[in-house]
Amino acid sequence: KRAKNILGESAPAEVDTGLLTEAAERELHEAVAQLRSVDGGYESRLRSLSGLRGPVDRFFDDVLVMAEDPRLRANRLGLLSQALSLFYRIADISKLGG
Repeated sequence: KRAKNILGESAPAEVDTGLLTEAAERELHEAVAQLRSVDGGYESRLRSLSGLRGPVDRFFDDVLVMAEDPRLRANRLGLLSQALSLFYRIADISKLGG
């Protein structure tokens, strides 16, 4: 839900790996890349998403998403957008209560 609030209605989806300056960014990028290749049905994808919790938590704890540098900001938003897209392969989690 936090990611969707930060992204708003649109965000860049491209990520320049050369701009991933923080360890938490690189960790999230690697986790997203790995999970993109997960095939299978609903249950398989849902189980695989549990592996994103740690990287997403560290990303929000350690990285200033809305950085002053517009290139870093766009890159971080793109990374967040890619992570969020993995959840949307299952369902729009922003509709869940709580």
